[in-house]
Amino acid sequence: MFFCGIISFVKNSVSLTKEQLYEALVEGGGVTKEEFLSASRSRDAKRDGIDGVLVSRGVLADLQIGQLIADYYSVPFISISKTNVKKDIIKLIPESFARKQHVFPIEKKGEEITIAVSDPSNATLSALLEKYLRGNVNLVYATKNDLDGAMYLFQKDPEEALKSIIDATTGDQGSRVVNLVSTMIDYAYQTSASDIHIEPEEDYTMIRYRIDGVLKDIYEMPKQFHEYIISRIKVLAKLAIDEHRAAQDGKIRHRSIWGDKIDIRVSIVPTTNGEKVVMRLLAEKSRQFSLTDLGFSEEDLEKLQAAIKRPWGMILVTGPTGSGKSTSLYAALKLLNKREVNIATIEDPVEYDITGVNQIQVNAKTDLTFAKGLRSIVRQDPDIIMVGEIRDKETAQISVNAAMTGHLVLSTLHTNDSATAFPRLEDMSVEDFLISSTVIVVLAQRLVRRICLACIESFQIDSADEKLLKNYPQVVKYLEELSGKKKLTSIRVFKGKGCPVCHNTGYTGRTGVFEVLNVTDAIREAIMQGKDADSIRDISVKEGMTTMLHDGVKKVLTGITTIEEILRVTQE
Repeated sequence: MFFCGIISFVKNSVSLTKEQLYEALVEGGGVTKEEFLSASRSRDAKRDGIDGVLVSRGVLADLQIGQLIADYYSVPFISISKTNVKKDIIKLIPESFARKQHVFPIEKKGEEITIAVSDPSNATLSALLEKYLRGNVNLVYATKNDLDGAMYLFQKDPEEALKSIIDATTGDQGSRVVNLVSTMIDYAYQTSASDIHIEPEEDYTMIRYRIDGVLKDIYEMPKQFHEYIISRIKVLAKLAIDEHRAAQDGKIRHRSIWGDKIDIRVSIVPTTNGEKVVMRLLAEKSRQFSLTDLGFSEEDLEKLQAAIKRPWGMILVTGPTGSGKSTSLYAALKLLNKREVNIATIEDPVEYDITGVNQIQVNAKTDLTFAKGLRSIVRQDPDIIMVGEIRDKETAQISVNAAMTGHLVLSTLHTNDSATAFPRLEDMSVEDFLISSTVIVVLAQRLVRRICLACIESFQIDSADEKLLKNYPQVVKYLEELSGKKKLTSIRVFKGKGCPVCHNTGYTGRTGVFEVLNVTDAIREAIMQGKDADSIRDISVKEGMTTMLHDGVKKVLTGITTIEEILRVTQE
C-alpha cells in the first residue's frame, strides 16, 4: 500500500543523456569516438539506444557496457542472471513497483539491503526504498535488459497461474478463456520459451513450453476448455473458426501485461484427439543478439567478419531446424545495415523487422515463391541479398548467379555440417565451377544449453561417465587434447545443480557450437575435382577448421555447457 500511495511522486528511471553516455563509454575507454558517433547516427539508435546499437554491432557486450556505466556512476556492477537471489528477498518489493522503476532486490544482511537499479543517481527512489524497507539501501547498477529479464522471478509457477484461472469461481467462461490464453503467452515470454504447444489428449490437454530447446510439461488442462482455447487463438490469429479438418497458419500481435510487444506465429493442425496448436514467440528482445553474443570463438568470429566485409560472394549457414540459423543471419545483417547500401531479403516467414532493410514475405497464395521473389530483388539494385532458405534448384541457381554478378548473398541450407553444403548445391544442379567461385564461407551450427551461472559447480569425471564416453572416441580425444590430461577421470568439468534462476534445470539460455569452413584454394580445387564431403572436411581441418564437436568440447571445459548437451546436439 505504501508504494501505491507514493509511486506517482517518484520520477521514472531515465537513461543517460548522449553526453553522459559518451563520457561513460568513450572517456571510460570502452569504445572509440568514431564507433560511438557511428552508433549515434544509426537508424536503430532512436529505438535501441546508442548502447543497444553498440551491442548489436558487437563493439561491446551488454555486460561490458554495464560495467562502464556502473563505473561512471561510481557504484558496483551486478549481473542478476548470474546471481542466485532467494525467494524471500524477491518479496521485499512489489512486482508492479519493480517493473515501473526498474529495480530488483538482491540481498539483505542485517539492516543492509542491496538493490539493483538502472539509475543509481535517482535520489528520490533511493530515499523511498529506505523508508519502505526500513533499512540502509545500497544501490548497485544492472543493465535494463538484465533487470527486465529478472522480472519473471516475481511470478508464480505457470502451472499455478493457469490452475488458479481454471478453478476461479468468479467471471464467466469467456473471460476465463481470454485470461487463460493471455496468461499462457505472458508466462511463456517471461520464461524465455520459444514455443507453446497445446496438445489434445483423450482426457485432457497438455500445455508445454519449449525452453532452451527442450520441451517441458507445464499444465494438464481439463479437456472441456480445449475447444474454447482453440477458438480464442483462431480469433486472435484471424483464422476460420469453423474449420476443424484442415491445417491453418496465422499470426498474432500480443502485448504482454508488462507492455512488451510479442509477434506470434500460429500453426494449427487436426489430430485424432482434436486440433493441436503450436505458437512460436518472436519477441522484440530477441532482436538484440549480435554476432559476438552467439558463442563464436575468436578465430571463427574473425573468419565470419572477414567474409561479411566482402563486396560479393555467398555466405551459407547450415544446420537442422531450430539450430539458430536465422539468428546468425539477422546478426550478420545488423552489421551490414548501413545507409549507403541497399539490403533486400526474401523470407518465409519474416521473423523480425529490421529498420532500413527491404524484407519480402513468401506468399503461396499470390505465387510469390523464393525463386520469383529473388528474381524481382535482383532487379531492385541490391548490394546485399538475404535468402531465407535455398530449397530448390531454381532458387539455388539464381542465388549463385547473383553472387557471381557483384552481390553479397546470405542464405541457409539444411545440411548436417559445413562440408555437406557443396554436394547439396551440386544436387540442385549448380555447376562445380560456380560453387567454387562464389561460396566464400560455410557456417554450420547447433544450439546447446548454457550452464546456469547462479548454481554452477565443478566435478571430476567419474568412472561411470568414463565408461559412457568410451563410446565416443572423438569426444575422448578432444577432452584429452584440450585439457592436456591423459586420464579422463582427472579432467574437471561443470554442471548446474539447479536453482530458482534456472527453474531447477541447471541451465539458462543457449549458445552456439560452430564450425566455419573458409573456402580456400585447396577447397576450391577439391570441389572442382568432385571430391566428397568427407574429403573436403579433412582438407578444412588440416587448414585449421575447428569442427562443431571440437568447439563444443572447448565449451565443456570452460564451463559454458555440459558433455550431455554436446552429445545431445552433435550425436557423434
